[in-house]
Amino acid sequence: MKSKKNSTRSISTPRAYRVLAPGALIALVLVAGVATAGRGTRDLAPPADPLCAARVGTCLPGPYVTVLSAFPAELAPLLAATHVTETIATGDRTYHVGTLAGARVVLVRVGIGLVNAATTTRAVLDRFEVPAIVFSGVAGSGLNIGDVAVPAEWSDGTASYPAGASLFAVAQTLASPPVVLERCTPVPPDPPGPMVCLDHAPRIVAGGEGESEDPFGGSAFACMPGGGQVFGCDEALLTTPLVLPAAVVPDATDMETAAVARVARDAGVPYVGFRGVSDGGGDPLGLPGFPAQFFAYYRLSADNAAAAATAFLAAWVEHDASIAAPARVERVTSSRSHVEAACDWERAASLACAGARAPRAVTRGVARACGFLATSAAASPGSTQEEKAARRARKAWQKAARALTRAQRGPEADCRKALVNALETRAATR
Repeated sequence: MKSKKNSTRSISTPRAYRVLAPGALIALVLVAGVATAGRGTRDLAPPADPLCAARVGTCLPGPYVTVLSAFPAELAPLLAATHVTETIATGDRTYHVGTLAGARVVLVRVGIGLVNAATTTRAVLDRFEVPAIVFSGVAGSGLNIGDVAVPAEWSDGTASYPAGASLFAVAQTLASPPVVLERCTPVPPDPPGPMVCLDHAPRIVAGGEGESEDPFGGSAFACMPGGGQVFGCDEALLTTPLVLPAAVVPDATDMETAAVARVARDAGVPYVGFRGVSDGGGDPLGLPGFPAQFFAYYRLSADNAAAAATAFLAAWVEHDASIAAPARVERVTSSRSHVEAACDWERAASLACAGARAPRAVTRGVARACGFLATSAAASPGSTQEEKAARRARKAWQKAARALTRAQRGPEADCRKALVNALETRAATR
């Protein structure tokens, strides 16, 4: 049953987009100067190949709780709190494998909108062993700015998807004792303006119903290189608000969570979502709602959603040791990364190879190819260095394929055939 008192609307609400079209919203962001660079970069970027990764230390075995966010500002505070052991770039998305609040996790930016959310969630479930999905993002709301809403279910207009019962039960415990949430933030967030503090103490509110809609008509909404912390692709670290009758306002409205929930249900994986309030009540500046409040408070709300999601993971580890990170991984302190074969490169090459391991000589060959790809990607476009490294990468792929063909031990026939095909395809690609 919907709660009018705690009604919530996400920053990506379709109703708000009817007032301010997506194209106009992007233009507003760029003109206003809200779009800025990311918070930081990794030591060494992995090449855009799912078989490769930038790694720190040894491989972290699964399963991995999947933590999703829609845009860079939502993911940034989670990444900052995560000990990342492996970064995998696929070209469209980047997987950050590591530990957060004592749990084994893979962090992923899904992109804005239902299509992106569904597509990325399926890709994550295909790639990794996932016991649960946690979504952390921002929202507009009838709650106060800085509060975190945790709806008990989400709907896409055709079906409802309850949050995982055990996950939601843990989320309900976060209000007592309360998780410490931020009250102050620079306005605007980027570039940082004067500090503004809320007059109220933000809180976590669990319950109610969320709704996700698609203002993009079934099309994927692409991120924009250089688009900053909202519309950008970089993950390294003013209109009158629309007022709707209370009877038609769901407890939360966004463009991602129900799509994630639907894919999770189909895969038999539980989920729960945390939405920090960026535009709502209790605004000390008295701004006129969305989008003005959103662009003032999105960093604060994203940080609070991340704090709630992180506290949830810490509490969940106490209930379920199967997601806990090995102590030896937590003790790794080196931040230097190096390009290697992805820890699960066999599964990335083919689902037929889930759980399979290629001979070490083959994996070393894949690692060499990945290193050459990284060198090529870092070189000046069209340079001799770029072509030389790319040529060496093709040779390394071919050698790895031959080594696997000749190996007396290794994966079963179907997996072996799929791996050889994947390696030879890369060797032939220019």
